[in-house]
Order: sequence, then structure tokens, then C-alpha cells
Amino acid sequence: MPSPNPQTAASGLPSAPQLAGNSLPMQALRAQIGRIARCGAPVAIRGESGTGKELAARAIHTQGARASFPFIAVNCGAIPEALMEAEFFGCRPGAYTGALHERQGLFQAAHGGSLLLDEVDDLPLAMQVKLLRVLQERRVRKLGGSSDEAVDVRILCASQHGLARGVAAGTFRQDLFYRLNVIELALPPLRERRGDLQVLCEAILARLAPGQVVSLAPPVLAALAAYAFPGNVRELENMLERALAFADGGVIALDGLGLPSAAGLTPLRAAPALPERQLCLPGMAVCDGAPVLPLDVYLRQAERDMIMQALVQACYHRARAARQLGLSVRQLRYRMQKLTIQEVQP
Repeated sequence: MPSPNPQTAASGLPSAPQLAGNSLPMQALRAQIGRIARCGAPVAIRGESGTGKELAARAIHTQGARASFPFIAVNCGAIPEALMEAEFFGCRPGAYTGALHERQGLFQAAHGGSLLLDEVDDLPLAMQVKLLRVLQERRVRKLGGSSDEAVDVRILCASQHGLARGVAAGTFRQDLFYRLNVIELALPPLRERRGDLQVLCEAILARLAPGQVVSLAPPVLAALAAYAFPGNVRELENMLERALAFADGGVIALDGLGLPSAAGLTPLRAAPALPERQLCLPGMAVCDGAPVLPLDVYLRQAERDMIMQALVQACYHRARAARQLGLSVRQLRYRMQKLTIQEVQP
């Protein structure tokens, strides 16, 4: 392994965003990262957009033996296909129109350290063949060059759905899959660790507004906990950054978040509209012809709906559903019995 680059070793990695959260999924994830960092095998990181795949890759790098060497991240879907070979392997002067100077590629830049191939399943098949050759031989040849040079790089890759889906669809080479998918690390989406919302908000706000005292109005956390977060932690950060611009006196209000009113928030099941002359249930109030359920009936129905939704999202896995709801498995079991929610298999 080459000598470490002092500038890279002294780069601001400690101040970079970290994987925040104390929920059980995050504790398990950090334990996995600690074990993975000790070895040098390739790692395939799988997770939805915004779950922190690059942060996980950085954590693997900084906790491993290559921490003092470069960490290079590249989004494979953002490189034009015509320039991929030069970007990855470098080029000699005159290799193509406009190549006036010798240029090192990503593999040479990451020599001794780690190279993260984000959205690696977006690579075209022709480039997958060349990448496979580099991984097998640990040598690269610059575009327009006549000799190979050795590279020592730990490969980390990331994808949203996992590489096996690309293999099944015929868009990702099976031999490259076996090279990259030696260890698979799955990142939990935010909806499966809602108990981390407060910690995440505090960490994000401390980074967005250093030195400032910013707080959340009481309804904000409850509204965030009811939101599906298709964009995960990245979407939460965007929301809080927007809300900071509208914060009054350092307090983030609910209307500053810009939460979708219909599509994002999980609606509670509405009471069915009664015909105009239909009799109401005993104890049910009516205002302007619209039935109003007693509060205890409404809250019971709301609790039932939220538990049912958590069970569906967790594929009826009780422990996972309990984590989403911030309950223990015993508490969830008690509430299911109280609300007469039957055990249903998916």
C-alpha cells in the first residue's frame, strides 16, 4: 500500500455528515459497518434514494485500514458513456479530440484508498466488461496508452434496488455481480426508523445553522412521524433547510415544512358519510348534517389504522412494525388484542 496523502488524511472527514440515529436498525447497521471495515472485500450497499449510501461507504472507509488514503465517490449514471473510459482509467494526450494533457482516472486517484461506484447498475454493459477486467487484474491502462499500471483500490458500490435485480433483468453482468457483491449491506429507509427523527433533526439543524438555537414547534415532530418520506433522510434535510428560511425566532413551524397535504401524509380513515335521513349511532353528535364521532371512538379507529398500516409496511413482521411505531413487541401485542386486530399472514 502506498504512503498516505497528508492532504487527504487531514481532509475534513470528521466534520462530514454521519449516520445519525439510535434506533435498533441503526445500531445493527453501525455494528455491521464496524465488522465490514476490518476486511478488504468489496461491498455492495443497497438502499433507497436518500438513505445515506455514501455516508455508509465513508464510514466503512474511515474505520478501516485505508482511512488515511483517498476516498473517491463517483455517480456512474452522471458520466456520459463516451467519456467513461477516460474518467475511470485516465487518458494520454491525443487519445481523443480535446485530450491535450495526460490525465489520471478515478482508479489512480483512489490508489491505496477506496472507490465508491454509486448507482453502479447504471453502467453500460461495455463498461462493465472493462471494469471486470480491472477488478480481476488490479491493473488499468489509460485511454491511448500502451502499458498497464497497478492500482490498489477497495471497491465499494451502491444501488437502490440491489445488483441481483439487474442480473435478473439482463442489464448487469453476472460475473461482475459476483465480483462486487461479496458483502451486501442493506440500509433501512427512514420509515422503518421513525424513532430517529428527533436525533436526525437535531443533527441536520446543527449542520445547517451552526451556532444558532433552532427548535421545532410541538406539532412538527408528530407531523414528520406521520409522513412516508419517499426521499428518506435527504428529503428530511431539504424540508428542514426550507423551514429554516421561514423560521420565526428560531422556531420551525408546521407550515414551514411544506409537507404535502394529501399525497405524503398518511390519512386517517374517514368516517363514512351518512345519508341525510339516516339515524346516528347513540352518542354521536351531528353538526350541519355531518356526523361527529365521539373522541374515544375516533382515537381508537385512528390507532387501529396506524397499527394496520405499520403491519402492512412491515409485511406483518411484528418486531419491525413495533419499531416503526416506537413500541415494544409486547406493547404492540397488547394494543392489537385491545383493538381486536387479527394476525394476518401476507
